[in-house]
Amino acid sequence: MRGKRLFDASSIIALAIKRKVDFLIGNYTIELAGYEIGNYLWKEIYLTKSLSYDDLPILERIFLGILEKMNVVGGWLPFAEVVKLAGELNLTYYDAAYLLQARKLGLTLVTEDATFKEKAEKVIEVTTTEKIISE
Repeated sequence: MRGKRLFDASSIIALAIKRKVDFLIGNYTIELAGYEIGNYLWKEIYLTKSLSYDDLPILERIFLGILEKMNVVGGWLPFAEVVKLAGELNLTYYDAAYLLQARKLGLTLVTEDATFKEKAEKVIEVTTTEKIISE
């Protein structure tokens, strides 16, 4: 594994689905990822119905176990800095928060969101789970 990375929720979910969670251990994410993973589970259970509510206890244990093995950066970034970056790159506040934290920590950002990746590459190094698995 090369340098340390900051994973957004999409990349954490992708690696969990691919059963490649070892790439996450000791790497970084932000607190927001936990909420986004919860939102993903809600969508899969109630909107797409690809999961059952009965699956939730197992999935919760899996995702919480993953997050416990990561460096979850807590606290709030300055709103003005996040809003400014979001505005400059036409990002959501959430995406800008991942990007700003990765930049502040000097980490490579990992995302599965192609649009976010393209915009974030203007500021820092960005990769995907596919690329890190194939390294």
